[in-house]
Amino acid sequence: MTKAPEAAPAANFSQTVALEVQYLIRKLARSSQDLIKEVCAEISCTNPCILLGAAKVGQLLLFLKEKLKNKQYEEALANALGWSASIANQLLKLAPILGSFTTKQLDKINRNLSMPALYKLATGRTPVEVIQSMLEKACTQEVSNKDLQTETKNYKDKQPKKEPTPWRYAGCGREYQPPRISEEAGLVVERLSEQNGKPRRFIIEEAVHIASREISAGGDRCSLAFTTKHRLHLLS
Repeated sequence: MTKAPEAAPAANFSQTVALEVQYLIRKLARSSQDLIKEVCAEISCTNPCILLGAAKVGQLLLFLKEKLKNKQYEEALANALGWSASIANQLLKLAPILGSFTTKQLDKINRNLSMPALYKLATGRTPVEVIQSMLEKACTQEVSNKDLQTETKNYKDKQPKKEPTPWRYAGCGREYQPPRISEEAGLVVERLSEQNGKPRRFIIEEAVHIASREISAGGDRCSLAFTTKHRLHLLS
């Protein structure tokens, strides 16, 4: 669980929302024979449009998702709550973060960060680290849309850049995109394609297969420096 910001020593903070909801679930379990039904009822009477409500509903949804199979979980959302999975997913994304705060902390956050802005973060691809950072900041000061944009940009700039890959997914498999070849080799591909009436892709693939067979047959005596361009000449 994400660590909540340190409370001021003089403040009288309550337990985190996650702990409060765990206590509620244990209480419901002692008084009811159908705990899932009771949890759904608790969700339906809690307003997720206010921050504290969103935090509690998120914790209850985590409980349902853990206890139910996927199909049962989706049926509970649709039948008992009238929700779609997309709505629940926003609250589930926020749940571990909001659950780490206390009720009093959430009250401060609610004054400094609007609910539409928070749900916008949950809807998009905003990393949870950015959401956590913004909520911690909102404990002490107002958070603007510019703050959200700046924090998101700074986070992305710090992430390691992904190396480009020659692979791309197409249909049920993937394809390899070869690097650029020289003009000379390209002219050979064009000529062979026109002479044989075969696509350029087929010509290049055939040259690669010839190169592979020669390297396998030649072992250490066959240099990898003998490139595909030379195999194209073999085809011609």
